[in-house]
Amino acid sequence: MGLGGFALISLFYLVIGARVVVQLARNFRATFDRTFTRQDRALVDQAAFFVLVPISVALHELGHAATIRLFGGDVLGWGFYGFAGYVAFDPAQFTESQQIIIAAAGTVVNIVLGALAVGLVFLKRPPFRAAINELLIQFTWISLLNALILYPLLDFATGLNGDWMQMYDFRAPPLNVAILIVHVTVLGIMFWAWKSPRVRARIAELTEGEPEPSPRQRRGAIPANANVAELALREAAARVASGWPSPVEAAIQRGPTGSALVLSWGADPVRRSVIAAAPEAGGIEFSGAIRDGSRVREQRALGRDPAPLDVDRLTMMLRLAMETIDGWSVPLDGASPSTAPTPAAD
Repeated sequence: MGLGGFALISLFYLVIGARVVVQLARNFRATFDRTFTRQDRALVDQAAFFVLVPISVALHELGHAATIRLFGGDVLGWGFYGFAGYVAFDPAQFTESQQIIIAAAGTVVNIVLGALAVGLVFLKRPPFRAAINELLIQFTWISLLNALILYPLLDFATGLNGDWMQMYDFRAPPLNVAILIVHVTVLGIMFWAWKSPRVRARIAELTEGEPEPSPRQRRGAIPANANVAELALREAAARVASGWPSPVEAAIQRGPTGSALVLSWGADPVRRSVIAAAPEAGGIEFSGAIRDGSRVREQRALGRDPAPLDVDRLTMMLRLAMETIDGWSVPLDGASPSTAPTPAAD
């Protein structure tokens, strides 16, 4: 069984996709770093289609083949053309319900892949970099729209007798209705996500990336001869900033007794800061401050973590310190400093 025109179109897409793969290989580091530019986004969106979709098509066909073998049947032929494929079997080896399940297996794989991609984007802590999140989100939309809308329309319009004509031939009405319910439910969830301001805002936040460093940030940029503590501080700062709801400025400062990380956020003129000092003697000393323009409105120590330097632990402590300082109220002139819980170190 071949796919005729579909195979030719898929092979044509593969030729176009080869250029995207070459560009991605040449610019991989720059594309997937923490600064996510418009050019990076365009390349990542193309990679979602030309790189990930063919992989999902291969897994789609593998789902058919695995289900055939699971029911004790034989795979009589197969074809894979990048963006289309098929698996052939003898219908006489299976009941009508089994044939429908075999036809549905490929689409189930698409739905599972989409769910895994969305789960990684929304549940990973700390989140992936913006480029990876964009890649997974775009793949989910493209893959599911293709599997649940475009493919069914082409199947019925061309009489290909593909998966969807077999799933909706109503030879086993209860199973056909169950498939229809799943089909409509997944499309409904996708439509809700597309229309939901909250979901769209969260996706925008996860895919916006880190802006180009400002001159103020460059002045505090990590030195070329950075030590182990400074590298750990920078990595923890990047992790915390990627999951913080507002832009965060990070600067590394080096002094005679060690290095310190300064994280600042908030709307001018009121800025909140966390200072994480890493003295040469070991441990991390945390303090916080609120500034109003050039004036310090509140500043105090938050505690010391004596544990050996660990990026994961440091990330957690920085996040806790930022949440603590974010809850401080800005003291009025002449008022006593606010009292708020401080992060404790084990």
